Amino acid sequence: MHDRGNVIMEEDCSEDKLGAGYLVLTDKSLVFYTGKAKVFTFSKDMKKALEIALHDVKGIRTEGFLIKKLVVELNDGRVYKFGVLNNRKWKDAIDGARAGAGVDTGVR
Repeated sequence: MHDRGNVIMEEDCSEDKLGAGYLVLTDKSLVFYTGKAKVFTFSKDMKKALEIALHDVKGIRTEGFLIKKLVVELNDGRVYKFGVLNNRKWKDAIDGARAGAGVDTGVR
């Protein structure tokens, strides 16, 4: 399903503007797929809705108490909010992937 990179994390989730889908973190990018799951065959008819190179990420933060969001801010000013189960785990994984890719995360 993924064009490039090794998969670090993946999860069914939703993005505030793009809707329901599937979020994948690789060692090179953050990819969001949208589409429909087929219950009877346990397959997913997914298409890539968004791919963000790790070097295009300006910052990552978490929001929410009951409804947890992973907030991804891009260098060009766009912001995406993903509803994931463990936003802290996602943030840490993305920060780690960015550091592994040589991107300064500002985290010391």
